[in-house]
Amino acid sequence: MSSLETRIADLASRMPHVPNAVTAPMQTHLLQNGDFSQRGMPAVLEEFYARLEAAGLPPERVTDEIFRGVGRSRSRFRCLIAALRQFAPAVPLAASAPVKQEWDRWLNDRYNKKAPVARRLTRVGLAPEAWPDSWSSALPVLDRTVRPYGRRLRKLGPKTRQAVISSVGLLARSRTWAEKRGVNLPVEPSEDLFLGYLHYLQEERVISFGTARDYLERARMFFLRAGMFDEAGYATVGELIGALNEEATDEDPGKWAKLRAFRREFTLADILKKARTSSEGAHSLPGHSTAAFKLRQKGMIYALLVNSGDRQGDLRKYRIGIDLVRDKNGDWRHGIRQNKTGNTKEIEALWPGTSALIDRHILGDRPDWLILDRLQEVDGLNLLTLSEQVVHKGYINARLKQDFRVHGHLVRTMIADLIRRTRPDALWALQQMLGHTDRTTQKVYRSEFDESQAVRAFDELYARLSE
Repeated sequence: MSSLETRIADLASRMPHVPNAVTAPMQTHLLQNGDFSQRGMPAVLEEFYARLEAAGLPPERVTDEIFRGVGRSRSRFRCLIAALRQFAPAVPLAASAPVKQEWDRWLNDRYNKKAPVARRLTRVGLAPEAWPDSWSSALPVLDRTVRPYGRRLRKLGPKTRQAVISSVGLLARSRTWAEKRGVNLPVEPSEDLFLGYLHYLQEERVISFGTARDYLERARMFFLRAGMFDEAGYATVGELIGALNEEATDEDPGKWAKLRAFRREFTLADILKKARTSSEGAHSLPGHSTAAFKLRQKGMIYALLVNSGDRQGDLRKYRIGIDLVRDKNGDWRHGIRQNKTGNTKEIEALWPGTSALIDRHILGDRPDWLILDRLQEVDGLNLLTLSEQVVHKGYINARLKQDFRVHGHLVRTMIADLIRRTRPDALWALQQMLGHTDRTTQKVYRSEFDESQAVRAFDELYARLSE
C-alpha cells in the first residue's frame, strides 16, 4: 500500500469525532489531489467536532467560543474556516465573525506598531534588483504584448512602464517596512500583501486618495501582466482601488440636482431590487465574513428606507425588541417615535420581504429555525451592528451614495412624491409613512393625483423577496 493510500485509510481513525459526511469528501479529495490545500485541516476539524460534542451542541448551534478555542492562532483559525467551507459547507460560520474581527484587530495592531527607532526612509522605492525573485524575473512582461489570462495586453509605453516600476518598487519597500514591525508580507499578490501596501502608504507617504489609488492600480497592472494573480487577490486589490477612487472623486452637488439625476436613472423599485440582490449576494460568501454581514445589513437598510421612509437618524439607532419588534407571526413592526416630530409611527406590520431581510440579517448563515434563539441573544442590541455599537452618522448615506448617488433624505422625498400620486386623498398615507401630522404642511399634495402602479409593484416585489 502506498503512503497516500495509507494516509487515506488512516484519515477516519485520526478524526474520530468528525462525521462520515465530512471525512468521506476529504478522503475523495486526498485521493484526487494528493494533499489538502492546508495540511492542518484534519487536525482543526477533529478538534472542532470534539469541542462540539463536549459542549453537547449540533453544528448549527456552534458558538464563537468554539471557533476561538480551535483558532488559537490566526493561521489555525483561517485553516479551520477554509476546511469547513470546503468539506462541511452546511456548518454556519456567522458565529465566528467576532473571532475573525479579533484576529483582524490583532493584525492591524501589528502593522501600526512603530519600530523602536522611528525614521523616515530617504529612498522611495526599491530598485528591481532588490525585489523578490518572482517579481524581478517578471519585468520583461512590461516590454512586450502578453496574454496572461487569454486577454491581449499591449506593450506598455515608456511613461507607463516607469510608473509601474515605481509603484512595484514602493510595494517592495512596504514589505521591508512591515518586516521591521514584525509582519512578514507574502510575495504573492494576495489580500495580506495589498493591505500591507495600503498600510505603508497611509503611514509613510503623504499622498492623496487619488495617488494611493494610482499606486495600487499600477501594481495591479504589473501582477496582471505577469499572470501572478489568483481570483481572491485580484478581487481584493479591485475593492481597495474602488474605495480609494470613491474618496478621491467625492462630490456634493445640490439636493435637487441629485434628485433629478436619480429620477432619470432609478426608481424606488431599483432600491428594492438592490435590497434583494444585496441579501442574496451574501449567500455566496463565507458566513463569518464582514462582506457577507454588510451585504445583508445593506439589504435590510434599503428595505426599511423604502418600506416606511425611516429617517437615517432613527434607523441607525434602532434597538431590537425596543424600536423594532417581531410578533409571534414573524412580522416586524415599529415601536418608535420619530426624532423630529415626536409622533409615534402608526404603520402596521412591515412588508413580508422587509421582515424576511431583517430575519436574515440577524441569522447570518444560520438556519431559520434558530431565529427565536437569536432574538434572545440580540435583544436590546443595535439592529444594524448586532452589538452595543452604533454606526457613524454618514454610514447609511455613504452606501446610498455609492449605489445610487443620492442621500437617504432624498429617498424619503421620492417616497412622499410617490404616495401623493397614489390616490386623491393620499395625505393619510403620507402621515403614516413619514410620521407627519400637520396636514396643512402637506397641502401641496392635494392636487394632480394619479393612480400609480408603483406601490402595488412594491408589494409584489417584496412578496417575491420573502419566498
